Amino acid sequence: MKQTGPCGGRLRRNSMGSMSREDPEEKRTARTRPVGLSRRLMAIADLARSGECVCDVGCDHAHIPIRLLQVGRFKRAIGMDVIEGPLEKAAGNLSLYGMQDRIGLRLSDGLDAFCIGEADTLVITGMGGSMMQEILLREPEKTRSFQALVLGPQSDPEKVRSALRTLGFRIEDERLIYDDGKYYPIVRAVRGDPKGGHLEDLKRDPLEDPFGDSAGGDSGPFPDKSALLQETEDLFGPVLLERRDPVLLEFLVRQERVLKKIHSSVRRAAQTNGARSEDHLAKAEEIGHRIILFRTALKMYGRGTSDGR
Repeated sequence: MKQTGPCGGRLRRNSMGSMSREDPEEKRTARTRPVGLSRRLMAIADLARSGECVCDVGCDHAHIPIRLLQVGRFKRAIGMDVIEGPLEKAAGNLSLYGMQDRIGLRLSDGLDAFCIGEADTLVITGMGGSMMQEILLREPEKTRSFQALVLGPQSDPEKVRSALRTLGFRIEDERLIYDDGKYYPIVRAVRGDPKGGHLEDLKRDPLEDPFGDSAGGDSGPFPDKSALLQETEDLFGPVLLERRDPVLLEFLVRQERVLKKIHSSVRRAAQTNGARSEDHLAKAEEIGHRIILFRTALKMYGRGTSDGR
């Protein structure tokens, strides 16, 4: 029978019935070395900093909480996942690394099985920004109970940063990690009023249409300047933009070139596919707005486009 956690979540045994078949020497060796992490997970662990207890939502195999306890950043941890399978793997890892008494595992949809006051740092990774936003906003009093949040959305980071503003968190640090052929944004936020916009120098400059003639005039209504700058910060990260992060610049240059090619292709399709021309024009407008955001961000680096103009 599964045990019930303090907030109704089901607890998982931090051991496996098959542990007796494990090599005792392997377990002794594992307990003397830190668990290995990818570049992305290492950056997440680094931004978690330190505290009393860390709660890892979507903990998968519990590598992050194990690592944080191994290096002495935290004393205790809670690992939660919505799927049984990863928790079974996590339980095996806790046994392997000798963490059964310091890390509790719970079957939980988001923060459902978390009680306010149990942990001071929240880690969420391994999911898209839409799902992460939903978890953060579903029970705002639980989210606000944490002193720090470390979030690694795999898509739609703008939704996560927008949710942080809604909840009254300030983005303290950010990383953009290139790992295994993909770019991963990681955000550390702490309680407190958000700082003023990080694109203040652009607010003082006249905002020219970043398209010029290249967009063919189909970028849609030119957006309100303040709204445009806020949208740019949400998409690319206020701290990354403020410090002119070199990995972000690499990402901006690559993606803006890709978007320009797609934009040109869609515009040509709009001119040749009469019956679907309206659909293509709408798509061109959507991509056009995206290019505006990329070029606004590139202005932070003294560049108006990926070509350096």
